[in-house]
Amino acid sequence: MPNLPQTTPKLTLTLSLAELNVATTKSIGIFNYSVDLANQLAQAQGIERLAVLGNRTLDERLRSSPTMTHLRHDEAIRGKLRRILWDQWGAYAGARRAGTEWLLLPKGFASFARPCPVKLAGYIHDIMGEYYHEHYRGYEPALEYLYFARSLRAALRQARVLFTNSAFTRSELIRLAERWRVPAPPIIVAGYGFEEEKFTPPPKEHRILLFASKVPHKQTGRALEFLEQWLQRSRFDGQIDCIGIVSEGQRPISPQWNWIGRVPPQQGLEMMRRSRVVLYFSEYEGFGRPPVEAILNGACPVFSDIPPVREVMQDAGFGFSNDSADGFAAAMNAALKTTPAQLAVWSRQLLARHDWPGVVGRILGGLSEFSRSGI
Repeated sequence: MPNLPQTTPKLTLTLSLAELNVATTKSIGIFNYSVDLANQLAQAQGIERLAVLGNRTLDERLRSSPTMTHLRHDEAIRGKLRRILWDQWGAYAGARRAGTEWLLLPKGFASFARPCPVKLAGYIHDIMGEYYHEHYRGYEPALEYLYFARSLRAALRQARVLFTNSAFTRSELIRLAERWRVPAPPIIVAGYGFEEEKFTPPPKEHRILLFASKVPHKQTGRALEFLEQWLQRSRFDGQIDCIGIVSEGQRPISPQWNWIGRVPPQQGLEMMRRSRVVLYFSEYEGFGRPPVEAILNGACPVFSDIPPVREVMQDAGFGFSNDSADGFAAAMNAALKTTPAQLAVWSRQLLARHDWPGVVGRILGGLSEFSRSGI
């Protein structure tokens, strides 16, 4: 008999999103990524069946697909106790009932109360909890840290394969596993995906947009200090819009500052499109989405030049050292001179490097490899 061509069986996969709620999430970036990943997987050629464990708040965010079934589990967003029960029992039970080969946890935290009844994979965005435990001990509640540390350790022990957003996060995860003396599973850098923003560019205004936060690693105090120094030296006569939470005592009183507070994601994008420069301060990230989003929305980013953000941006935008007010000023002055043509070049480069087909291909390739190997 002639040799028949070998075909790779399509995957069956459960994706657990039931605990996600945009009204209560601590990270809108991780929320958006998780929902976008579900929609991208639903269109992928390599999946025979995708079961999404979701909730009522995701109904309008999940796109319909012949391969995707949205299974509602509203109990996961009904308070902290229900959330814990979901994490420790519900997600695994939902995957078992869905009857798929794989369960993918897009936030990476696994149950430490029971073994997973199907093949487990996780996506790790960062190890922020460990960073705070090392550098800002006491800022996060101790029980919360212990809970998520045990959940992350469970993911390292149980997962057949883990995915990360950057090579930096992969190296951090390997370092953590060595420190915990936990044998890490294979870890694949899947990356983040972005799509070209379709919009009619509004008129550019003489505005700078600052992302602010009360959490220490976002370095908002330093951002306000550097900006005040730059304003005094540069004679910039435009407006500085600050979105996010800043305590009253931190706020400069200059009329150039516009304190807005938290805004919905779409409003944030619209503000980017009207701004000339978007500022992003941080001392630790797993990836750092806002500088990419700034360029895709027609604004020049100025960002803390830390390893993961430089890995993501490469030559696009302008980085500065968190220890150098002069470096920040130089980055600001260069950003204000950046032309739309240069932003368009950077946009094409970033979309080519951080594309959804590549992300999905790396995830499905990893799952297929460890389906075949039986590891």
